[in-house]
Amino acid sequence: MQVIHKNSDKNVSNVSKASGIPCVLFGGMFFTRFIDFIMVGNHSHRQQYNPMATILNDAEIKKLIDGGIIIDGDKSCIKPNCYVLRLGSTGEFLNCRKEFELTGNKKGIKVQPGHSVALTAFETIDLRRETVRKIFPENDLHAFITPSTDLSREGIVAPSTQVDVGYWGTLNWTITNTSNDVRGFLLNEKLFRITFFKLGHGETPLKPYEGEYQGKKGYVPSERKGAPQGMRDNQWEDSRMDGGPETQLENLIKSGYPWNLLGERLKIISGQFDTVTEEYGKIRDSLDSVKNDVGSLRNDLTNTIHELIESRSSEQHFQWSLGLWTWLSGVAGLILMIVTSDSALKFLKVNGYWIGAIILILAVVLGIFNSFRSRNRKRTI
Repeated sequence: MQVIHKNSDKNVSNVSKASGIPCVLFGGMFFTRFIDFIMVGNHSHRQQYNPMATILNDAEIKKLIDGGIIIDGDKSCIKPNCYVLRLGSTGEFLNCRKEFELTGNKKGIKVQPGHSVALTAFETIDLRRETVRKIFPENDLHAFITPSTDLSREGIVAPSTQVDVGYWGTLNWTITNTSNDVRGFLLNEKLFRITFFKLGHGETPLKPYEGEYQGKKGYVPSERKGAPQGMRDNQWEDSRMDGGPETQLENLIKSGYPWNLLGERLKIISGQFDTVTEEYGKIRDSLDSVKNDVGSLRNDLTNTIHELIESRSSEQHFQWSLGLWTWLSGVAGLILMIVTSDSALKFLKVNGYWIGAIILILAVVLGIFNSFRSRNRKRTI
């Protein structure tokens, strides 16, 4: 009986251990479901809850064009998860401070090696909440702008930037040509990628963007106020280093004769280069202004000449008509007088040859006089 008792204890122990396993599993599953219910809600609510921002795909980007978020957009610029912005018509060559506008026969820009250019997008972006929520009623849109890989392959450096929720206007960015070759870019060329993020619950901002660039179109220079006036040199930290070109130039000036003369001369030449760069930008602006004035003057002069020619033609036509009617009236009156008078007929029969010759000579003289008068009028005009 003792043997049976021992075996029964072992059986009871094994049963209790086996029954404890499903209890632990059931308790763990219950605890997990309980936590999910507290944090998320029931199963149906869990399907709608999305705490992470999602990137829009091509089908959703098409809705942005149709819904007025990407204004002047082209559906051929849509990629699987982004839209490619095109080059706009305005900008500024930053090295010479020359603004440009691609109109008329201007179809593109050239960027010299080492130069930077501020560009604008052809499209206008509207991320205002009232516009976005016509398409996504419970979401806001945030965007990132990155250059295309073609630019980096050609030595064109461009920063990435972002577009805040609520922004509305034209996008501006800057590119720098770090290569040794001149790079050309055409109007409406695809350059920058914009990726849209749909913000869900807990990610939408309390206050959308309302900055100084809101609602502005075309090229907009930097609105940064900069440092206050009157700061001293020792209050600045700059890029000059000990042993750098500027320091070596100053040491050359302090080294005495004859090196100080060379240093002073190099410093003057450096200043002249800066002056030439600034004056070049001003000259370009002046030439553009003169070109516009000349174009306007040429149009005014052309219109004036056309009006003068029309008035002269009308006046000359009236004079010819008046002269013709005068001659015809005189000839008609003379014919009537001769036909109705017998003495006049007899006189013409006797002296008709001489009278005809005199009339012919008078006609030739009047014709020559009229031709000389017309030539003098053309010279006067």
